[in-house]
Amino acid sequence: MVTTSSGAAEVLHVANKPGLTESGGGHGAKGVDFQRWWSVLRMLELEQSGAEDFLLLFESVQDVTELDSASTPTFAHIYQVKKKDRNEWSFNDLTGTTVPKSSKSKPTPPIKTKVEGSPLGKLHLSLEAFPQLPVDGYFISNAGFDLPLATGGNAATSMPCTLADLAPQHVAQLTDALQLLCGTGAQPPDLHRLKLKKVPLHPDVPNSHVIHVALDFLRNRSPRHAGQAASFAESLVTQVSPLGRHTDVCASFEELVKERGFARSDFVAALGALEATPDYLAYLEDWLKQLQTEGMDFMLATGIRSQAARLYSEKLLATTTPTIQSINEFCDQWIKTSPPGPKLLPFFETGLAALKTKFTGFRDAELMARFALRAIKSCVDPT
Repeated sequence: MVTTSSGAAEVLHVANKPGLTESGGGHGAKGVDFQRWWSVLRMLELEQSGAEDFLLLFESVQDVTELDSASTPTFAHIYQVKKKDRNEWSFNDLTGTTVPKSSKSKPTPPIKTKVEGSPLGKLHLSLEAFPQLPVDGYFISNAGFDLPLATGGNAATSMPCTLADLAPQHVAQLTDALQLLCGTGAQPPDLHRLKLKKVPLHPDVPNSHVIHVALDFLRNRSPRHAGQAASFAESLVTQVSPLGRHTDVCASFEELVKERGFARSDFVAALGALEATPDYLAYLEDWLKQLQTEGMDFMLATGIRSQAARLYSEKLLATTTPTIQSINEFCDQWIKTSPPGPKLLPFFETGLAALKTKFTGFRDAELMARFALRAIKSCVDPT
């Protein structure tokens, strides 16, 4: 049985081995972006699952290594995270080998250099580098897998699955291919430890799905801050982005964690920072109560409230247009030069009149909602 201290030592040893690190996620900057957004998705999944602790190490062993503890790991998941713009992953894409189209045809012997340079070959070598710590490996992608399953289905639609679930001919070819990497006399590769998983991240806009997951998470964990899901997810991406840039050998596990790791404690700290930031919709409720006290029509107040909620959804989906940006800038400048007096309602009415002279085609409730949120921002976050 692996002790906790030996688990950390083994992770450090493997992370310092040359040749086991992946970087970039494929396709340069877009691949890195895809990888980082997936890592935030994984954090949210782990936190929602009730994990007591976790640590993600970036570009230490393959793209991402997930440990069950930031100090005393007893298990590791090794991930390759790759985007694909077109088509599904083929057997050749993943393994560097081919399977005959006909069962009567003789299979082409795998070539070691092609297998060890393939995604699954690299993943298998990483698993084999851990002699004691229990590990498994995942190939993660937005694209499906054009691989037949033993049950008669296809891996493109039956996700996730292990490589042991593939059709017998593919299992045999893959076993022979990976056996080349194990050395003479080694045990046959355990295909149950290698898994394929398709994730619903668009290769060009991976943030969209992750922000929706963050929104659901915050609605349960911190409802008052659900409207800040986009900024929360983006802040996590910003924090993990530099972690894959450190390539020096680490002298200790603690140094490895510091240089390349993001732990659950970091996630909790980010959530705490979010909860300390202003909640604009809560402030808006206070303002609307005051406006109604001063005589604002109930129906208009309801419309403003509804529009403000929609504006947060707009922000979540990053759908701000040049026109909306112009409205925001106009509001900011007008509020700066025309601060409110002791009453809110005249301030809003005058602001609305100014907006309507410049921006047509918008309902009063929407313009006032935008105006209100910008005014609140000027009070609580004037930077």
